[in-house]
Amino acid sequence: MNPTYLLFHELPVLLHAGAMKAAPLLWATLGGAYSERSGVINIGLEGMMLAGAFAGVAGSGMTGNPWAGLAAAAVCGGLFGLAHALVSLRWKADQIVSGMGINLFALGITGLLLDRIFHARGNSPEVPKLPAVQGWSDMDFLSDLLFPFSLLHVALLLAAGTTIYLFYQTAFGLRLRACGEDPRVVEAAGLPPSLYRYTAVTLSGMLSALGGAQLSLSDVSQFSTGMTNGRGFVALAALICSGWRPGRAIGICLLFGCAEALGERLQGVLPWIPARIYLILPFALALAVLSFRRRIVQAPRALGKL
Repeated sequence: MNPTYLLFHELPVLLHAGAMKAAPLLWATLGGAYSERSGVINIGLEGMMLAGAFAGVAGSGMTGNPWAGLAAAAVCGGLFGLAHALVSLRWKADQIVSGMGINLFALGITGLLLDRIFHARGNSPEVPKLPAVQGWSDMDFLSDLLFPFSLLHVALLLAAGTTIYLFYQTAFGLRLRACGEDPRVVEAAGLPPSLYRYTAVTLSGMLSALGGAQLSLSDVSQFSTGMTNGRGFVALAALICSGWRPGRAIGICLLFGCAEALGERLQGVLPWIPARIYLILPFALALAVLSFRRRIVQAPRALGKL
């Protein structure tokens, strides 16, 4: 194939598709950053994403308004995050066990409610989805590369910028990071570390749920059982690979998103290879990057320690 064609056509298309695939990952990665930089391990990102995906579709389907569905997703994710915080902080349960419990509970409850609310199994009916931002009709090439995307993508860019600013330019971010490094410093300043941790884990659930809503209300317009398909774990891998830094996580999520988009592209080019081989590309890449980065990243010193 002509290298010039690959450079000016296939590569931009792959990057565009990768950015779209990376959006749900980045929502969950940002959520995980709040929780884990405060010192609370959160491997329940997958369950929070799944719960948000279902709550978004249920809210949109029952009200006919996708924005109500988006609000329902955020509230549902916040409740899941609050539950994880209560179990981990108040009742001193193992944080990994709590996170896995959230994943299993979300998988079961969404399947049950799918049957009870929509009287369906596997897939829900289509519901109103978030409106897409339209491109410029006289710039077809740019329109194909930059559009369509929903306003939730715009909100993601704002959320990423706001998170970076909060972490490194505000007193709240400094105290939040101090909770994950040495909460005694926060206590010495006369502030309760638990308050910051409860806030951070609740925000973690809300942001992760918006990643699920990205899948069900923006990318498509329905819920499918297990539709997050391990993205919460990939988001956690991206967070670890970034060294728990939101800015670096953006690039790593884009890398994983491009791997998923490449898998779909190769499936069309090389159909004789089993489709499941392409599905594991993001997970294989995550394992490879984790293996390479594990010796050069350092977790927050108080992570998982109360």
